Amino acid sequence: MEKSGPSSPQLQLDEKWDKAIDLTLRRFSHGLAIGGIGSLLLFRGAGMRTAITAFSAGMGVGSAWQQVSSEFEDLVPEMLASKKQ
Repeated sequence: MEKSGPSSPQLQLDEKWDKAIDLTLRRFSHGLAIGGIGSLLLFRGAGMRTAITAFSAGMGVGSAWQQVSSEFEDLVPEMLASKKQ
């Protein structure tokens, strides 16, 4: 039995949300880990370590936001077109 892709816009939207949440959590955790390790190696003060770790986590979330928003932009015209019909 072949697995076919989602056919309805609602299923496409659900699939994109799942991917978006997964991508955001992965990039946030990777940024947090890399920033935390880097700040432990490079800085002595707790304030600077916190700032670098938060900055890295923010970069991960921002990167995920950019990719997810471009994926959702492709879906919006399709959903609007299907509602008009």
